[in-house]
Amino acid sequence: MSKPLVTILTPSYNRAHTLPRVFESLKKQSFQDFEWLIIDDGSTDDTGNLVKRFQQEADFDIRYYHQENQHKFLTFFRGIDLAKGQYFSPLDSDDALPADSLAILVQTWESISDDMNIVFVSSLCEDQNGNIVGDQFPKTPLICSIFDMRYKYKIKGDKWGMGKTEIYKKMKLNFGDLSGKGFIPEGVFQYQFDKLGLHYCINKVTRIYFQDKNDELSLANQFYDKKNAFGLAENYKAFLNTYDAKILSYPKTILRNLGGYLKFSHLDRRSYRKTIAGLENNYLKALASIFYPFFKALS
Repeated sequence: MSKPLVTILTPSYNRAHTLPRVFESLKKQSFQDFEWLIIDDGSTDDTGNLVKRFQQEADFDIRYYHQENQHKFLTFFRGIDLAKGQYFSPLDSDDALPADSLAILVQTWESISDDMNIVFVSSLCEDQNGNIVGDQFPKTPLICSIFDMRYKYKIKGDKWGMGKTEIYKKMKLNFGDLSGKGFIPEGVFQYQFDKLGLHYCINKVTRIYFQDKNDELSLANQFYDKKNAFGLAENYKAFLNTYDAKILSYPKTILRNLGGYLKFSHLDRRSYRKTIAGLENNYLKALASIFYPFFKALS
């Protein structure tokens, strides 16, 4: 059997009540050369039996793996290791795709020459009521880094798209240090895109994001909770080690993230030595040494 062109990865934890929505949208895709990879992160609901019914009904390949709970971050990278497709898209277990989503993304990739150094095609999301989530891009295509997307063009809101599987496999992460530490923000790996190439951004909707206001408020309230201190410190560290050269052009941004790193390193009970050693830039190390006592007193 030939390899699919695209891998769609869905990490799932007790989402048997929302997975049918994902499945129905995948069945309706005008582009069908894809596999659906479902990694069940320790669910206790009927996810396994549900996926068996999907496999019997689908015209595309569905691969299902059940594992002990490891949280979404590590599950995501297991999915990358298992992916067979040339292109890779993560799709949450409670979302859906318009019928032409995969066709748009694959056609866009096929129009991009290798010398453009593109690592990801980024597109728009809409909510279940058809409203665009966040900001549109100032032009299409917009070719830029993640950093410029956020801080130069000030584009906010969820975006979705498709990357190359080989690019994800180039990302350098110490999974031994990250395992068993709970919530890890996606920025820990996403910032690495900017070390590898650029985003190709288009003003086309390819994902339907189902917003539950109660869940949204709950997540917002818990994101910066002390219990997530390890993952948040790692997220700030990844940002600083990726964008340290921006200190002169975006000093407030870098210093704000340095403050976040120091704050959550203290909350994570990291030693002074480990906190400073986590930074790769000597100038940031010096700044962190100066500010360290202040944040230690605050925490």
